Amino acid sequence: MHSVMIDMIAAGQTDVGRVRSRNEDSFHLDPALGLALVCDGMGGHAGGDIASRTAAEGVATVIAAHGRRAEASSKTPSAAEEERAAADAALLARYAVVAANRRIHAQNRQRGFAEGRGMGTTLVGLWRVPGTGRVVVFHAGDSRLYRLRDGELRLLTRDHSLYQLWLDNGRRGPAPHRNIIVRALGTGEQVEPDVAIHDLAPDDLYLLCSDGLSGVVPEGVIQRLLTQQPPPAAEDACARLIDLANGAGGPDNVTIVLARFVLSPA
Repeated sequence: MHSVMIDMIAAGQTDVGRVRSRNEDSFHLDPALGLALVCDGMGGHAGGDIASRTAAEGVATVIAAHGRRAEASSKTPSAAEEERAAADAALLARYAVVAANRRIHAQNRQRGFAEGRGMGTTLVGLWRVPGTGRVVVFHAGDSRLYRLRDGELRLLTRDHSLYQLWLDNGRRGPAPHRNIIVRALGTGEQVEPDVAIHDLAPDDLYLLCSDGLSGVVPEGVIQRLLTQQPPPAAEDACARLIDLANGAGGPDNVTIVLARFVLSPA
């Protein structure tokens, strides 16, 4: 969809769940910029909530500083200009995640935690490339991003987890626990997020979530809820998905962002 006239309609909610005593998840929404982030902190008293909040705020600050300058142009880009803009946006998203990782890692070192210890966080993000019909999707860890298009729910991220590696290697040996992640912000000096560019289509709905939803509620159930007619409002859909996770035991914090992209009215 090659158009500068695209609006994001979005909502997000987070809940502590039924088992945990504190909520270490964070999310950030900036519909005007076309930006959505979900972070799932880890570390308990070591500060998982601080890590997730630091990541969300840090990435959002970097992208907003550059993105609003790019959005200021009202000129419709050529195909070549759109390609360059998307490539530049992907590089900026990667830089923002790397910078947030350095900040959290430095805080761990200052507090005396050994490498691989202390607070950390997953991150999944979506950012509409300014002035284009493209979105950049980026993540580290097992928080996920799904796209609902034409009634089909598709996972656009791949978990950085030991369980996913086990699946990729042919399920040899006993299955590891699903919540052991192999990539996150803060736990090491460097992190390499996965970054991809996708085309938008009218009425695309994107779901960003922590594993408090994706690890508890089956994808088929999520798809049925999101494809109900008439479609539920974003705020109501977030609340109902959280209710489903908590109804299944609520074993973890659960955070959800729903973002729909629509053509702006003429």
